[in-house]
Amino acid sequence: MRVFTIPIVASLFGACSSMVLAEPRVLVSPYLAVYQLRGDIAMQSQPSPGSPLQDNAAQTLLTFGQDHHHEDIGVRADIGDGFGGIRIDYYKLDMNTSRTGVIDADWGRLLAGDEVRMRADMDELRLGYLEPLGTVRTTYRDRPLALRFAVGGVLAHRDLSLQARTVDGARTQNVEIDGDVLYAAARLQATWRDFAFDADYAASPEIVLSGDFEDLLQDLELRASYTMPLHDVTFFAGYRLSALTAKGDANGFGYDADLTIDGFQFGLSVTF
Repeated sequence: MRVFTIPIVASLFGACSSMVLAEPRVLVSPYLAVYQLRGDIAMQSQPSPGSPLQDNAAQTLLTFGQDHHHEDIGVRADIGDGFGGIRIDYYKLDMNTSRTGVIDADWGRLLAGDEVRMRADMDELRLGYLEPLGTVRTTYRDRPLALRFAVGGVLAHRDLSLQARTVDGARTQNVEIDGDVLYAAARLQATWRDFAFDADYAASPEIVLSGDFEDLLQDLELRASYTMPLHDVTFFAGYRLSALTAKGDANGFGYDADLTIDGFQFGLSVTF
């Protein structure tokens, strides 16, 4: 189901007049993202000029040399009560590789048997709002333990470019995958002493506002953090898994991609 209107977005983010924004705190969180890009992508080809396009077997990104983690930078800003409210997250993926592989089927302009490598670039911007629903309080080892839950929505824009070429540069084939997707989202947080654990989950059952993404898209993020007593600084480490599927056209060749971005993140948050 593709949706090209804005009312759904307005209804989810229109709740921003809640108490979490009455006297908002601002948390800025730069982080190091150590992610990898995995999955496979199939692309049509044309055996000879004027002949019909043919479908080909999918090639894994491992074949193109994309088989390792890479360090990139992201930054997140939270506006609210420190748990619910508005979240803006920008992440820049920039993955080049010197590793190569040999494809076993045609892939756009690339031919079976070609030794190839790939560069991947992506800009990702996520805008979300979550409304706290409740808090459960108890104790653990005679110290307060709080569990909080929130729900809301996330609007994500992604612009992913895959640039594949033969090692001699004789043939190249690029794929541009972009689009805007609306997710339903939930957050669970547990706090004990100066420690916190956050679990964020977002899912989009084909609520695609524009672009090439389709099917069920999912995003999971887990973070453990420690706040320094008497300071407004929090250190955190986490794990993220983002599942992306897309179908579209690249230079006249149809493609079908099933991709995953996953890995670890390390950073700090400063409160203003």
